[in-house]
Amino acid sequence: MGERTGEAAIQGAPRGQWRGFVLAVILCMTFMEILDGTIVNVALPSMQVELGVDMAQIQWVTSIYSIVTCAALLVFGRLGDMFGKVRIFQIGVVLFTVGSALCALSGTLEMLVVARAVQSLGGAASLANNQGIITETFPDGRGRALGLVATVTALGAMCGPTLGGLIVAALPWEFIFIINIPIGLVSFVVGLRVLTNRRPAWHPSFDALGAVLLVPSILLIFFAITEMERGVTPVNVILLVVGAALLGAFVVVENHATSPLVTLGVFRDPRFVIDLVNMVLVFLAMSAYTFIFPYYLQEARGIAVGVSGLIMACYPLVNSICGPISGAISDKVGCERPTLIGQTIYTCGLVIMGFVTVDTPLFVLIPCIMFTSLGSSIFQAPNNSMVMGHAPEGALGFVGSLGNLMRYLGQSLGITVGSALLYGGMSASIGYPVTSYVEGRPDVFMDGMHMAFHVLAAIVALSVVLALVREWLNRRDRRAAAAAAAKGELVGAAAVAAEAASAEPAALAGEEARHAGDL
Repeated sequence: MGERTGEAAIQGAPRGQWRGFVLAVILCMTFMEILDGTIVNVALPSMQVELGVDMAQIQWVTSIYSIVTCAALLVFGRLGDMFGKVRIFQIGVVLFTVGSALCALSGTLEMLVVARAVQSLGGAASLANNQGIITETFPDGRGRALGLVATVTALGAMCGPTLGGLIVAALPWEFIFIINIPIGLVSFVVGLRVLTNRRPAWHPSFDALGAVLLVPSILLIFFAITEMERGVTPVNVILLVVGAALLGAFVVVENHATSPLVTLGVFRDPRFVIDLVNMVLVFLAMSAYTFIFPYYLQEARGIAVGVSGLIMACYPLVNSICGPISGAISDKVGCERPTLIGQTIYTCGLVIMGFVTVDTPLFVLIPCIMFTSLGSSIFQAPNNSMVMGHAPEGALGFVGSLGNLMRYLGQSLGITVGSALLYGGMSASIGYPVTSYVEGRPDVFMDGMHMAFHVLAAIVALSVVLALVREWLNRRDRRAAAAAAAKGELVGAAAVAAEAASAEPAALAGEEARHAGDL
């Protein structure tokens, strides 16, 4: 899809201009697909009234999007490696646009949920391959380009509620989906012109058995995590155990598959595993922070929603500025040090946020927010670049989709862990279980928030320790490589000396023979 036109564009347009359009298409669709994961939240009350359902039912409009996206990411990543990442990306754009139109036309909750599932399938197909396309397009500037992807990802997640509120305040809720349609159409048409589908030289078979095991396992795991946001129940625990069992069976099957769905070999490198775990831990803390902090501003401090949104916007603002810079720096100095610096700053920022009070002046609070955001901003692009750098030949789609899956896992765990820490701390403070803000008791909320932020700081500190372990592994490998090179030089020198030594007697014998001939 778009293979010939993409080649024509490369030949007929300046390379920089072509790459700029490629980046624009990827960034635009990434922003919209991440945005749609959160933009509907503020429209849920209007949807609930119009569709005539209760609060528990309408929550499925948001839950189904993240659950289906996570379940389909790895499959679409593998399909991108098999048939070309651009082709699967463009199919995703079409599905996302069609799903958005179906959402706008939905007259019942059931139809809306199905339409959201179609929309999320499109988002999964595009997100699974966006980083692979970026890596192929910008081999020498991967960090800077992935920094922009990380920036729009953060902006999409943070701007969803704000943009959704503006749209719903002026227009019917259907327009939060209608705006996707022209953007999707333009992105698809431009993609036909500038995106080049690079198909692999070999065409492996699709691992159907692996997909049958993997998709239900991820569905069950993420469904259980999502439901645990409302409380831990025996049913949720059973679903989590069954999902984990299916995932274990999937690993066993993949170890014996001739053409596995997942490239398990990449997990043999402990540094790759560390990069993925660190991604989960940092995004867990980010998600928990964005869940807790609006309650602090609006409930504990009584700040109006509009002003609260402006204060919260400081976080993505820093990300949008510092993310690309961090990516560009990592292209020049390497990715390990920037990620470690970012994780350390983020840990310190969360510790500081764990000491703010109800009376902390805004001129003090806002710099604290921006300092905390600085840490996560520095971390994201270099870490994404390291993850993609581990991808073996022919597995960019899989590794890119795995990175996005880890981000979703961190975000899902973040809401569950954040709510458990917040309400657990509040319950311990007031002396009985609470699951919401206690009117007239901001002190109780502050106790819960302080505990939550300090525990989150400890979680990110764990990622700092893992980054130090990765640094030790890198140094060990460098020393081993240097020793091997030195040994190779010694062996080579010894071989040269031996050859010279063996050649010397032969030369002497030849010289004696010539002298004998002369006599």
